Amino acid sequence: MKIGLSLGGGGALGYAHIGALRAFREVGITIDLINGSSMGAIVGGAYALYNDVDHMTTLVEEVVKNINVRTFNVFKSSEHHPFLRNWLSTAFCDITLLRPSILSHKNDVKALNVIFGEGKFTDTLIPFSCVAVDLLSGEIVVIDTGSLVDGILPSISLPGVFPPIERDGRLLVDGRVLADVPVKELRDQGADYVIAIRLAPKAAWWYQTGSDLLNLVEMMKESMLTQWEQDQADFNIEMNLPDIQLLDFESYDHAIFHGYQTAKKICPELKRRISTA
Repeated sequence: MKIGLSLGGGGALGYAHIGALRAFREVGITIDLINGSSMGAIVGGAYALYNDVDHMTTLVEEVVKNINVRTFNVFKSSEHHPFLRNWLSTAFCDITLLRPSILSHKNDVKALNVIFGEGKFTDTLIPFSCVAVDLLSGEIVVIDTGSLVDGILPSISLPGVFPPIERDGRLLVDGRVLADVPVKELRDQGADYVIAIRLAPKAAWWYQTGSDLLNLVEMMKESMLTQWEQDQADFNIEMNLPDIQLLDFESYDHAIFHGYQTAKKICPELKRRISTA
């Protein structure tokens, strides 16, 4: 029986996946296939390539130390400051009317190069794939060939924030748009038993502007799509991380710890389910 692991996206919350992987290793749960979307693609790809949680943590430390991960700090600091949030909302709309994105992929590529170097999908110790969404066809695209950096970059290209990636005649953006936790895609690739991990920030929702309402509506739609994917998994883990900011990429140790604690609690039940599958 091939056990597959599907890792969802969620910005800095994705560090929690590293803690879950550590918990799985400690109790002897072996992963035979892995895929991911957005941040889940980065963590899944790194685990597939190295199969070493300690090395992954070292790489995260290196990225935080050497790459400018504070790019989003102004967005993060605005969450509890209505005036700044409203100003940023207006600025975001103004910029995206004139440019395809607010930010370039400069720091993303630097970070991915630190993590994956010249690694290719064929180099991974565990079969790995990631997903993106093609804006031209509206389809979910599974990426499992070529270099890991080039393959994962489309999966983290959040529309409006980062530019879409042109690849093989497609225009690709973040996999979370349609497949936050790509369970179906992993099962299609041969997984017999799928473990799905969804990152679920618990936020107090408010609205003051039309932009706030649009964001809330998009979150509701994303949640429904994700639930549809999760319903196809054999075992679901939902990481509720209320104390971790979505954009706080410097607090990786906190997220890794909470991911480990959450997964550790459910590992006995997961092992039991796998043994009877």
